[in-house]
Amino acid sequence: MNEERKYRLNNDVLMPVIGQGTYHMTRKVLYDAMLGAFDCGCALLDTAHSYPNEESIGNELAKIFNGGKYLRKDVFITSKIGDRLDNGMPMGYYFYNSSSCPNHDHKTVVRQQVEDSLKKLRTDYIDLLLIHWPYNDCLEDIWMAMEDLYRQGIVRAIGVSNHKVRHLKRIEKVATVQPMVNQMYFSPLNIQPDVYNYCQANNIRLEAYSPLMFLRQGIAPHFCESDGVKAICKKYNKSVAQVVLRWNIDKGVIPIPKASSLEHIKANYDVFDFSLTEEEVKLIDGFNEDYQYLPESMYCPGY
Repeated sequence: MNEERKYRLNNDVLMPVIGQGTYHMTRKVLYDAMLGAFDCGCALLDTAHSYPNEESIGNELAKIFNGGKYLRKDVFITSKIGDRLDNGMPMGYYFYNSSSCPNHDHKTVVRQQVEDSLKKLRTDYIDLLLIHWPYNDCLEDIWMAMEDLYRQGIVRAIGVSNHKVRHLKRIEKVATVQPMVNQMYFSPLNIQPDVYNYCQANNIRLEAYSPLMFLRQGIAPHFCESDGVKAICKKYNKSVAQVVLRWNIDKGVIPIPKASSLEHIKANYDVFDFSLTEEEVKLIDGFNEDYQYLPESMYCPGY
């Protein structure tokens, strides 16, 4: 894996500049997608305890590693602790429901989830562990439990997901280890200026899930058909999706596109032979309209 295509996190751990999303992918489709990504130089996989595929990732990775071309040390695995999801939204099961979390012992729940993820992923460490959502009632407790796992070497880096500035400031007040990554929705339609600037100022690497979703949903014809974006695509002989991924990288943001076909996987990682100018980055920034991909959650108020 190319060492030049990695960022150094604030604890000196190296993290790839682009990743492969895996949500809902399993078995042969997952195997082909992961192997295709590795062959294209992408070593970052993203999953979560609440996704239904950690066990499948572990099984398919074992097959890949048995082939001898890639080893566990070559792959950067991200997982997340959090609540059970329903249509992508947290249901308040582990961190709110007293019957599933006796005495609200969040530290125990965090450790149990990580141990479960380690078993399913068939590994003895996780490269990056994130809090999936800013669980309002117990955010600080969860973070302190993650710090314990970090100090024990069970996870190499810790961070958050879907956290706004107010959530990051809450963690900052109690943390002895600052977050290394904040994964959230980030696209030309929502450049998250407050969060982006806070993370830049505090050496927290921003990571973008679903970076191309706004293109697939067909909500951005004004973006795709704009003269400015068309000119950029023509200049570099790249697709709109490739320009968007490169825009993320040029802003220092780690995009995690999800693709299953080898054609799309190859296209997603064919973004290292060009770089946008400062003016082109600003042009794309100008499409911001604060479009939010996921709605507010009752368990994460104000998301």
